Amino acid sequence: MSGELTSTHGTVVWDGLGTLRIRYDGTQGGLHPLAAAVRARLDERVVPVEALRSVEVTETGLRLVLRDGADPLQSVTRLIDVYDFPGAERDLADNIARDVAQVLVRRDVPATAASAWLVAPPAAPDQFEGHDATLVVANGRLTFTYRRFASRKKKAHGDLWPVPLGEIVDVEWMPEQSRFGARGFLRIATAATPDLRPKPGHDPAAMVSRRHTDVDALFFATRLLTRIRP
Repeated sequence: MSGELTSTHGTVVWDGLGTLRIRYDGTQGGLHPLAAAVRARLDERVVPVEALRSVEVTETGLRLVLRDGADPLQSVTRLIDVYDFPGAERDLADNIARDVAQVLVRRDVPATAASAWLVAPPAAPDQFEGHDATLVVANGRLTFTYRRFASRKKKAHGDLWPVPLGEIVDVEWMPEQSRFGARGFLRIATAATPDLRPKPGHDPAAMVSRRHTDVDALFFATRLLTRIRP
C-alpha cells in the first residue's frame, strides 16, 4: 500500500513496492538552525527499503532507522537526524510502518551494516575553500593547499600536499561551536595517522572551516567519503 505522509519537517512518499522518497519541504519548526539548514539543502532523497533497519512510529510521528553504512551523510555525522518526521498523521504513519516492515521481511533485508552505500550523497563540488586550506579532489587524490592563515606546522608540509584517495580511511566533520568560539573542521585519517592528534588548527590533515560554511563542509565530507568507499 502506497502513501504520502506530511510532517512538519518534510514529506515521506512510500511507493508500496520498495522505495521511499523524502522531500525536505516542511516548515522546519522546532529544529536546531544547523539541522534546518541541512534539511533545506537536501531537497529530495531516495531511500530504498534495503537501506532500512526499521521504521518506527513515535509519539509525534514517523522515524526511519537506517542500517549502518547505508547513508554516507549519516556516517559522517550523527549530530543531525534527517530521518525524523514529527507532526504526521498517526494512522498513516502506522500503515506505512507496517507495510515497510512486511517488505523488509519479504526481501530478507538484514539489520547488519550495509556493504555498500544505498543512499546517494548530497551534491557537492570537487573543491572546497576553508579558513586555512583549500581542498581539491582530482585525479584520484585529495590535495591540501594551505592558505596564509594556516599554522606553521601545516605549511611545513609544503604548498601542496596530495593524498591518494586510496590511502584515506576515514573522514571527520565537526560544525562550529558558537558557544565556545571554536570553528568547525574537516579532517581525514590514513593508516599512518597517529591515535593522538593535534588540534585541527595544527593538524596538517585537517581543514578549519570558514564561519557559516558548516553545511558546505558537511556535504563535501560526505561526497569525499563515497570517493574512498565506493
